Amino acid sequence: MAKLTIDGKELEVPDGSSLFDACAKARGEALPHFCYHPDLSIAGVCRLCQVEVEGMPKLTIACNTTVRDGMVVHTRNERVKKSSQQILEMHLINHPVDCPICDQAGECGLQDQYMNFGLYDSKIEVLEKVNKNKAKVIGPQVILDKERCVLCSRCVRFCEEYTKTGELGIFNRGDRAEVDVPEGVELDNNYSMNTVDICPVGALTSRDFRFQKRVWMLKAAESICPGCSTGCNVRLDYETDRIYRLKPRYNPDVNGRFMCDKGRMTYKAVHDSKRLVDPAFGESKKGWAKAMEQLKAVVAVDKVGLIVGSAHQSLEELHLLKVLAATTGCTALCGGVENTEIDEADELLLSADRTPNRKGLDLLGLAEFSASNLAAKIQAASGTVVILGGDPAADEAVAAALKSCDAVLYIGTHENNTSKVASHVLPGCTWAEKGGVFVNKDGRVQEFKPALKGKGNAREDWRILTELLAGAGQQDAPAGLNPVRAALSTVLFAGQDINLNKLPGCGVLAGGESE
Repeated sequence: MAKLTIDGKELEVPDGSSLFDACAKARGEALPHFCYHPDLSIAGVCRLCQVEVEGMPKLTIACNTTVRDGMVVHTRNERVKKSSQQILEMHLINHPVDCPICDQAGECGLQDQYMNFGLYDSKIEVLEKVNKNKAKVIGPQVILDKERCVLCSRCVRFCEEYTKTGELGIFNRGDRAEVDVPEGVELDNNYSMNTVDICPVGALTSRDFRFQKRVWMLKAAESICPGCSTGCNVRLDYETDRIYRLKPRYNPDVNGRFMCDKGRMTYKAVHDSKRLVDPAFGESKKGWAKAMEQLKAVVAVDKVGLIVGSAHQSLEELHLLKVLAATTGCTALCGGVENTEIDEADELLLSADRTPNRKGLDLLGLAEFSASNLAAKIQAASGTVVILGGDPAADEAVAAALKSCDAVLYIGTHENNTSKVASHVLPGCTWAEKGGVFVNKDGRVQEFKPALKGKGNAREDWRILTELLAGAGQQDAPAGLNPVRAALSTVLFAGQDINLNKLPGCGVLAGGESE
């Protein structure tokens, strides 16, 4: 261990540690910086993290300095402050003052550093700024503003080191240097929008989010990406009843600081025009009170012949399906159609399994059937077929079998093949409108939280299921998610010290390991 003193504070850090990290530990916040990123190699080009180390004649950049025993470091004295101001001056010489129309305003590193070290009169006279391309489309998801770029090289290093696709580079020299893609090349990998996240200024912006909303107007909710079985931790940014973007939320055991572009677009389904918004029996729309009253007849004891779940539903909802089966005396229960929603994977985060909770089906013992087997079970079922989520009728054989049933109750979020053949349809909430737990492909149990209210008259699926349980005659149907999770914790994780009501932020591995 190395003992050092930073701004008068003594501390010990492991030998070989970065001085940048040691300073962050001592200060309680990172040093000012543009080019440094914890998941990328050290570039040392922005020079903004300079500190004074006693015994060294010049200031040194902390990101490229290793700690040594006995170091005495100053990060906030006048010498360091003046150096930071000079470096900011160099960045601002040709930087456009277009903050009022820049998407990065409010979360811009240059703005933050100027507020911390600037607010001074410029000492450099600039007769004419260097003009560069202001809005160049460099890929399906990203626009480049070369004038705003501070040449931190984060985006270049990301494409070289993380995706290993190398689309971006720095061309020319001096004040004519600029980030760009070579002629005939697009920034078109599965993770291109991460370059927008790691850009410290507004040089790279999202074509999807561009000019949509000021960031300080957005609220945030912690969630889990429903796009595949990796279960990337995300931050859902929203205002009122609309989501504007998804951004990765740090989890070192799942997705680190990144997520794929496909996952970022999953929010669009929440606002799809084909959302189910009212209970409907055939062509007739119902209010919830009347709908639940009428449904008592089709979910009564011995009236349910088959129950079908989906890998898109939460662990709590799937558990309640099993409780519904036990309450109604239904012995035929499955998790949906096997081998559906399987697509191409990559070697980073994007899983071939495009569902968020197939592992949850396994934990609960809900087997998926082939389409032909499910069609046969539907035809053999005596009574109501209850389907929660998914779209099993996308298969023609399953659709034909469902059409022959006397009663099909579908609880779902969107109009699809299954909602069209169902005799009874109840509108459920999407993942962004309800709370729940998903289990990713590695068995990590993770919580997602609601941000929006359900569209129209949609209700949380777990609430619909508890009302169906009450209608089926269960006297002690759970009144909320907490008792459902408590029951699940006992059933699934006995002896593993896993409490679904108190999950840590990074989730828990099924099997007892928590972090």
